[in-house]
Amino acid sequence: MNLAEAIHPQLPARIAIVGGGGKTSALFQLVRQLPGPVWATTTTHLGTDQLDFSDQHFIVRQVEEDEIKQWLKQKVTLLTGEFTPDDRIRGPEVKVLEKIHQAAVIRAVSLVVEADGSRSRPLKTPGANEPATPDWAEMVITVAGLSALGQPFSEVTVHRMEPFSQITGLQVGQTITFESIIQLLADPQGGLKNCPKGATRVALLNQADTPVLSEQAAAKAPELLAGGYDQVVISSLKFAPDELRCFSK
Repeated sequence: MNLAEAIHPQLPARIAIVGGGGKTSALFQLVRQLPGPVWATTTTHLGTDQLDFSDQHFIVRQVEEDEIKQWLKQKVTLLTGEFTPDDRIRGPEVKVLEKIHQAAVIRAVSLVVEADGSRSRPLKTPGANEPATPDWAEMVITVAGLSALGQPFSEVTVHRMEPFSQITGLQVGQTITFESIIQLLADPQGGLKNCPKGATRVALLNQADTPVLSEQAAAKAPELLAGGYDQVVISSLKFAPDELRCFSK
C-alpha cells in the first residue's frame, strides 16, 4: 500500500506533516495519491529545489475567485509565500493561509501542509513555537527518520538538540536508539506537540530501508499506539513508496 492507502484519511483531507526524516517526500507523494485536485502548502519554508514536485506553483498574496480557478486546473498545486534571500520560499501569511483553507473547504479540495522544518535532519524536536500546525488539521503525521538509529546524537542527526536531550536524557555523542526515538515521538513536547484536539495522530517511521529495520520498527508500533498515536506507518518512501505497513488501534 502507498501512504494515502495506509493512513486512509477522511476526504477531502486536511493533513499536517511535522517532524524530520522525510516530510517533503511524504508531502509530495501523498498529494499525488489523494483523489482529485490537491493543494499543498507550508507554514514554514521549502527549498526552491522542491518546487518542481508540483504541477504548478503560485505565490499567493490574495485569495480571489480568479486565482482559485487557476489552482483547480491541475492535479497538484503548490501555494506559498515569497522567496527568501537564502534560496528558500516562505509559507503564505497566516491570514492568507486561512483564506486558502476556507477556499479548500468550499470547493471540497484536499489541503496538505508541511508544518515543520528540520534542516534535512532525520530527527526533529520542536522549538518553543513549533510546530506551526494549523488548528484545522484533521490528521497530523509525525515523521521520524530511522537513518539516525545507531548514530551519535549530534547536530547532524537531530535538529533542535537541547529539547531532544531533555526529552530522551541522551547526551551529545551518545548513540541514538529506538527507545530514544519512541520517547521523542510520544512526548507531549515532542512528536505530539501542538496537535489539534480531535485530530488523528499518525507516527510515520520512515527510512526503514531494510527488512530487518522494518521488522524492528513494526515491533515498536504497540508502544506508539499506547503512547498517543492512532496509527503507526512503517515506510521506506525513497526506495519502496508502495510497500508501506500500517498498524492501528
